[in-house]
Amino acid sequence: MGKTNLSPEEYQKLAECVNSQTDVPEDLLVKLSPAFFEKLRQAGKFDYKELDKYKIPTIEYAGKRPESIILAQAAITGGAAPLQIVRSFAISKNGDWKNLIVQGDNLQFLKTCYMNQDPLIKDKIKGKVKLIYIDPPFATESDFGSSEGAQSYSDKVEKSEFIESIRERLIYLREVLSKDGCIYVHLDLKMVHAIKLVMDEIFGGNSIINQIAWKRRGGSLNQPNCYGHVVDYILLYSKSENYYFEPQMTLDDENTRKYIKERFIHTDKNGRRYMKSPLVNPSNRPTMQYDYKGYQSPPKGWLVTLEKMEKLDQEGKLIFPEDKNARISRKIYLDEYKGQPIDCMWDDIYPINPMSKERVNYPTQKPESLLERIILASSLENDIILDCFSGSGTTAAVAEKFGRRWIMCDFGKHAIYSMQKRLMNIAESKKHGNGEKNEKYNQPPKPFCIVSAGAYDFSRIMDLRKNRDSYVAFVLGLFGIIRESNVDYSKKHKMTNVYAEKDGNPVEVYPVWDDEYLKNVRIDEDYLKAIIRATGGRLKGDYYIITPETCTNIDDTTLKNSSSEKINFKLLKFPYKVLEDVSRQFQIEEQPSSPADINTLITSAGFYFNEEVKVEAERVKGGFKITKFKTNILDKNKERYKGLDGLAMVLLDLDYDGKIFSMDNAIYSKEVAEDGVIKIDGLTKESRLIAVDKHGNESKVTTIG
Repeated sequence: MGKTNLSPEEYQKLAECVNSQTDVPEDLLVKLSPAFFEKLRQAGKFDYKELDKYKIPTIEYAGKRPESIILAQAAITGGAAPLQIVRSFAISKNGDWKNLIVQGDNLQFLKTCYMNQDPLIKDKIKGKVKLIYIDPPFATESDFGSSEGAQSYSDKVEKSEFIESIRERLIYLREVLSKDGCIYVHLDLKMVHAIKLVMDEIFGGNSIINQIAWKRRGGSLNQPNCYGHVVDYILLYSKSENYYFEPQMTLDDENTRKYIKERFIHTDKNGRRYMKSPLVNPSNRPTMQYDYKGYQSPPKGWLVTLEKMEKLDQEGKLIFPEDKNARISRKIYLDEYKGQPIDCMWDDIYPINPMSKERVNYPTQKPESLLERIILASSLENDIILDCFSGSGTTAAVAEKFGRRWIMCDFGKHAIYSMQKRLMNIAESKKHGNGEKNEKYNQPPKPFCIVSAGAYDFSRIMDLRKNRDSYVAFVLGLFGIIRESNVDYSKKHKMTNVYAEKDGNPVEVYPVWDDEYLKNVRIDEDYLKAIIRATGGRLKGDYYIITPETCTNIDDTTLKNSSSEKINFKLLKFPYKVLEDVSRQFQIEEQPSSPADINTLITSAGFYFNEEVKVEAERVKGGFKITKFKTNILDKNKERYKGLDGLAMVLLDLDYDGKIFSMDNAIYSKEVAEDGVIKIDGLTKESRLIAVDKHGNESKVTTIG
């Protein structure tokens, strides 16, 4: 796996290409996309003519970007999103592997893995993931048109944006996948054909292994205008020809039962049923051509080696006919028979029913038996499995039970707390594999931690430690403020972070490049008083501060200096999204307000700040009432939310132990009455809640009064 090692000049060139949406020069492509050009590098040359042999049908749409631009983006943003441990579970030695639940935008996390610089995951993930399973949102309901059946222009734009968002993630997923690894992508009828073309392009047209059809028995069969939609599709691709795959067998289907009845018709002296199976090789194998106990080799050879033949003989599993010219057969005992190989039509895995003990009340939860089949077929014990649309954490739960290492990622707080609880309670869940029916797993989880991807470290968006002047010029320009190059405003006003003047008054640029300010400081009244003290009480008139809106807890404020003269602090706020637009147009997405909205998080922001959320609640008959809710985030009109408008959901732990918040219920805002009342049974004296706002910020664990 090639290492990205670019000079400052090369970074500048890449930035120019990204901003102008033009292709990256040939001499940089090898550094940015080593996997795609691996065969060319092995040939010792770079020649676009060589690409002719890899040409395959592709899908074209508005907004599709060159792969080199997408990979260059991770380098230009200075390493993408930083990873920070929020909380850890179970004890592990320093340096030992910890399974990860990543809360944040999966695209930013994948960029971090691709850059391979973050100390938490450096040299642990990139090129080492054996199995990827993703179950991305299946596009929006509007994708398939108007009442006349034709797609509107806006629908086409939405669909193209969806395809590109998935394509972008698939490119980075390919980079983290090991050479012998596989990726499973779970889709429905709407998007499977478009995403298949995308995967052909990314992985190569010969890399598809299967298009699996999973017949969901719970699908609607009574659809008056069409055949019943009862099938999801799972695309299986490999990164190379040398992928790992272990065929899965089944005894539990009609064809296998018929096969057993017809074939296992013999009984040995101990009463064991068996069938006769020929040992003749169907293809020519000279190394398998040998005589055994007077029986001549078949023309194409035996089916097993001489060593294997001797072992079967010792075990009494060979049948020697009286006629030496006949062929030796082997006994396959029914009690050792594993069944018939599973094909690409999966009609034996049922969806989770409402009464299932496996159910965790998450809207897109998949059955563990589905992931069991995938994990056993395409990974071995201790392999790394990644799911970056992890939802309820089914992939993590099954990977844990079969001794695999795992990495899960999701933006939603509901998902994060669902996974945390599921792993903490995994000992009480069902055992898989050879365990008896309904036998408990009865093992504690291996060490894992919750990791935040993209919180706080605002500077990584533009690598501001190296590009402070560019950032200052950019944000000054947002408000039409010109910085004179020959004036040292900081020295003139005796203030460190003053970079310009507006109408003759100082303009401070909030220092987002400083970790201390990002993590521990917000603009509030104490911050403003500190500015007054720093100037010796001389400051008066207007004082401007340019800041991302998430870095302040107050609005324009007037205070007095030591001479009782007024100082008008004027905050020039901007959504931090505008910084992301410099390099890539991300969009902050609200947390879902209902289960139906759970899949809208795909385009959620890569970088965010943890804002303070305050909530108070009191018990009422039949539940509790939210009496106070406050968040500092702004709505799409750049106005602060009022009342409960900024609330996304309430997470509830009915029996909080004072240490770990174990979510029992997730109540979405649409389930909250206008007066804040939430109907819920089972409240105790220990019940606690966490309120989550529409940008994913959460309150402290709060007592219900």
